[in-house]
Amino acid sequence: MTMRTIDFNNICTRILGADVYPFRPNANNGPRLNYAYAFIYIKSGNGFVIIDGKKYRAGPRDLFCIEPGTAHAFAADGLDPMVHASVYADLVWDSTSMQKGDKWLNEYLFDKYMPHLCADRIRFADGIEFPLQISIPTGADWLEPFLSVISHFDSQEIGDAVRLRSLFESFLTGFARFLANPYSPSDLRIRKMIDWMQNHLLESFLLAEWADSFQLSQSYLYELFRKETGVSPGQYFMRHRLEHAKTELRESNRSVTQIAEKHGFASVHYFSRQFSAYYNESPNKYRKRIMGTYDA
Repeated sequence: MTMRTIDFNNICTRILGADVYPFRPNANNGPRLNYAYAFIYIKSGNGFVIIDGKKYRAGPRDLFCIEPGTAHAFAADGLDPMVHASVYADLVWDSTSMQKGDKWLNEYLFDKYMPHLCADRIRFADGIEFPLQISIPTGADWLEPFLSVISHFDSQEIGDAVRLRSLFESFLTGFARFLANPYSPSDLRIRKMIDWMQNHLLESFLLAEWADSFQLSQSYLYELFRKETGVSPGQYFMRHRLEHAKTELRESNRSVTQIAEKHGFASVHYFSRQFSAYYNESPNKYRKRIMGTYDA
């Protein structure tokens, strides 16, 4: 499996698959390995997505970004099963020989998986990272091109590959801009929480205390924060801490241990686990790659 580093402006996507799949109640699918990037949007319903053995609760407006060659599975809710809108893509056009419409973009028999057919995993030199899971805020108009890819996928008109690429890259661009500059929350309570997070990176975030101060239940505040920002309060706080640490990895000569201590992580091992979970590579590999010495 190949890892490639490019600038975001140099993406050249080729769409291999796109569909909407309604699960039956209590249905299970997988585990399986994908040959291309899988972007899976939950249009409605509930369930779980299991990625590399870790279970993620999935609900409406959740988007999952699964890298090629990643073991994943699905489990639908018994009363309100998920409906997926999925797009499979090669982000650099020709890193896989798989073709549009191939029926075997996922392999369920792991011993039959052929790594040489797997699309390249991409790292962006400009620091953009697609999260494994994120909730898309209401009003995100950049999601529309993603859904349009599915609507136009079966077209056989002249230039259909160009249109699909244009639509998908419009989605990716909007997604990347959102990740770089998340929408300012409209709810003043959420703004207050975010202001605190940005100025208290070394302290512990306790949702229960905030819920008490706003006279709300923890579950309601959790969902309100997630709706406003696209992620849970804990994920937002952790991501903010990791972004600061990531900047230091890139711009300072401090050791990974020193950076972990500076940003309030209990140990360098905990920091490395969190960093790897968010960015799919260790702090050391990230630093070496950015400095041009890491060859995946």
